Amino acid sequence: MSSPATCGSPDATAAELLALLEARGCSAVPIVAAERLVGVVSTTDLLRESLRAPSPDELRRAGDFMRRPAVTARADEGLDVAARRMRSARVHRLVVVEDAGDGERVLGVLSTRDVLGELATSRAPEAAAALSTLMTSPVETIDLSASVDEAIARLVEANVHGLVVVDVESPIGVFTQREALAARALPASLRARPVEEVMSYETLCLDVATPIFRAAAHASKMNVRRLLVVERRRLVGIASCLDLAGVVGAATSS
Repeated sequence: MSSPATCGSPDATAAELLALLEARGCSAVPIVAAERLVGVVSTTDLLRESLRAPSPDELRRAGDFMRRPAVTARADEGLDVAARRMRSARVHRLVVVEDAGDGERVLGVLSTRDVLGELATSRAPEAAAALSTLMTSPVETIDLSASVDEAIARLVEANVHGLVVVDVESPIGVFTQREALAARALPASLRARPVEEVMSYETLCLDVATPIFRAAAHASKMNVRRLLVVERRRLVGIASCLDLAGVVGAATSS
């Protein structure tokens, strides 16, 4: 796990939490009150909050929109158990806690990236399978000429962490919740511009036949959250670090 954990306050505004996430390079933050875990806020929560129509003179804080209870793990739990819990709950990180009698004290955070090293060195049959057995298909995509506003709407409607930006069938970048949150602050005239102008080029394309353990090694080295799966340069699927974490749970327990 990563420790100590960066935590936020229930009184923090969405803007303050976004700045914290950007400064720490993470996608979620545990919310703590009186040194006890009370919830968690992720980029998904911040994006939904930014799209909500506020009431006049309303200033909402983390305590108003955080998710509770947070999905947690204990420090002495097996990695396979934690990895399966991530996959089951569809979360990219677990808050590692200890019982404090009157609540839970945060010890650290275990993210999908933290478990990739285990998968990269595994030679279990599940880890040696081709990436095509793990990928999700079809992929949520958006054309490079679509507007930024269209991309934000598609991202929220599809309820995914990111869209693959394509030129015909070739992937050229991604538009994630992080880019969407930054774009929300742009003037309307700039949000009408093509999504290609604000997308991220930090992508990793791997062939469908790539072994899963090797894909995990690439993802860990390049520090990416999703792998674009291609066949003859054509996008055919996508795999996230969360998908890889599920393999850790299966391989470690088998």
